[in-house]
Amino acid sequence: MAITTAAGLGLFYLSQSTHVSAIGYEIDRLQAQVDGLRAEQQSLTFKIGEARSPSMIEARAKAELNLVALDSSAVRFAIRPIDPRIVRLTQILK
Repeated sequence: MAITTAAGLGLFYLSQSTHVSAIGYEIDRLQAQVDGLRAEQQSLTFKIGEARSPSMIEARAKAELNLVALDSSAVRFAIRPIDPRIVRLTQILK
């Protein structure tokens, strides 16, 4: 009887240690996957920042869309007249 109990406990211990070991390997695998995804996220964040830079936008506009920069004398900005109600309001608020 004692031998059967000892054998049963031994098998139980082996199955539990095998299970714990397998869980440990799974945790290691998932941690490596998380690390890889974090590195990929960091790389993509850098690429987004690079793509949003004015110099990159200008380069792509020239290369892909064949756009050219306008001469500054070709651009005029319209001046919007000041609404007298706004001027009065700002004077009241002072």
